[in-house]
Amino acid sequence: MRVLKNENEIPGGNNPAAINEQPYQEAKKSGEDGPQTMNSTEEAINKARRKCTISDNMVKLLCTQMRAELSNYTLYNTFASYFNSEGLYKIEEYWKARADEENMHHKWIRNYLNMCDALIEYADVPPTKIDITDKIVPFADTVDREIETTGGINILMNAATKESDWATVAFLMGDDDEHGQLVREQVEEEKISRRALHMAQQDTDWLTKQDSIYEMYFSIRPK
Repeated sequence: MRVLKNENEIPGGNNPAAINEQPYQEAKKSGEDGPQTMNSTEEAINKARRKCTISDNMVKLLCTQMRAELSNYTLYNTFASYFNSEGLYKIEEYWKARADEENMHHKWIRNYLNMCDALIEYADVPPTKIDITDKIVPFADTVDREIETTGGINILMNAATKESDWATVAFLMGDDDEHGQLVREQVEEEKISRRALHMAQQDTDWLTKQDSIYEMYFSIRPK
């Protein structure tokens, strides 16, 4: 995940979320309610917002998170293919659904960037290279991958808060499937991953395991 090079650089510089409060403070001292002319308005605003609502730094971080979500998408499709080859088709459906969720998360971010008039630069998604030595491996690796993904969302939240970019904070804290709910989503993603791992580790046959995993997931995420 991408980490801020210098956290002390926020706010300011190329941060369109920051507001220059000096003209307002000077107006209050003089007994005025606020800037009354377009000249004073121009002094008060961050002009970078004329092109994009959020900072260059936030755009880069969001693009990095899109790359992570797409990497998860390819990884989970790889797991789906593995279980297809093992003849466990319900587990294949589980992984295909998990992959589709990751693509949905990517679309949430893309749509938010478009709303902010940001220039999106897609980074290359690295190829999936994983040695699946047994059927437990995909479930254990997914727990770790989702923890890593949560860390990326936390980086975004920390950066948005430091920039006073409350629009991005509101996006990350959203609560609907159409526009995004990344913070809440990660709580559930980790929970589902841990449950599935626990079921995969049970001392029973894989036909029984696949029924349990399939029913658990689709009871939470109906088709």
